[in-house]
Amino acid sequence: MKFQTPEICALLLSLLAIFPLFRVDRLWYDEKNPGGGIMLKTNKAWGERLHVVAAFLLIVSAFTLGTFAYAQPVQDLVVSIEDHYRELTDLTATVVQTNVLKAIGKTQKYEGTLFIRKPAKLRLEYANGQLILIDGKAALFYSKKSGQAIKKTFTDFEHMNIPVAFLLGAAHIKDDFDVLQPDPKTPRELELLPKKTGAAMKKLSLGVDDAGRIHKLSILDKSGNTSTLVFTDIRENTGLDDRRFVFTAPKGTEIIE
Repeated sequence: MKFQTPEICALLLSLLAIFPLFRVDRLWYDEKNPGGGIMLKTNKAWGERLHVVAAFLLIVSAFTLGTFAYAQPVQDLVVSIEDHYRELTDLTATVVQTNVLKAIGKTQKYEGTLFIRKPAKLRLEYANGQLILIDGKAALFYSKKSGQAIKKTFTDFEHMNIPVAFLLGAAHIKDDFDVLQPDPKTPRELELLPKKTGAAMKKLSLGVDDAGRIHKLSILDKSGNTSTLVFTDIRENTGLDDRRFVFTAPKGTEIIE
């Protein structure tokens, strides 16, 4: 429940009623001056004591107001994200990915195109010839430069740190993460902490638009490395063909399983 300031005024009035010695003459909320808060008038004899109690109650009420006003938007935003991706059938987007490798002090930047088809298919084509493909049963990593394709089982894939794969499960955030809102000034930026022990990521940060669509995500792994992806030119529910999620190995490609 989110309290409004007039409701806090009523709450204070009922609380002060248990202190009859204060003999409150008048207590009201000045609607013409919302910043002025609660207005009090008392008799002269008990004014000072009433001021102390009222100040204490205002602090408690302000804390309560802050707590509820802060928590509710987070819950609403998570619901909007889950609803958006629950209704999603497919997605295409341009991706800019920036990796910060803490151990070696190096930053890498890649551009590519992302294709997703629910419930469990994903293809990320990088401009440098690398490819990540998930077909719902296995995950495949291909490098044109090395001429190799590494194939992993879906079980192995679940333990790997593939940032874009989060979008496949974005309809179930509450099941898998504890959600925080680190800065009230940017309410559409969230931090997600994995509930599952042994997760590859330490923390995941999201940037979300008014429709619940994720336009930015950043993953911090347990080694302190960060992968940040920014999505632009997002197109949804266009009817992507399943054939886009089939890998045809170029001649001479070494398949490693």
